Amino acid sequence: MPTYEYECNRCHVRFERRQSMKDEPLKECPECGGDVQRMVSGGSGFILKSQGQSLRDSRKSCSLEETGRTCCGATSRCGQSSCGD
Repeated sequence: MPTYEYECNRCHVRFERRQSMKDEPLKECPECGGDVQRMVSGGSGFILKSQGQSLRDSRKSCSLEETGRTCCGATSRCGQSSCGD
């Protein structure tokens, strides 16, 4: 369930509420009863899950030693775990 941030137009208090995506936005400030506005947030991360092999797992030659390039295309190790095979 996502968390939404609100700000009161009257007293400017900010607060958060966990709500279903189907729920209507709140309209009243819990502090002063004024009108509230749902704030635009930076969002949150999410993870896509799938069954089977990932793209990385399906590549057989993804190492600097085998191909002369790392998975991200660099010609030398960058220190990232995805390039360190």
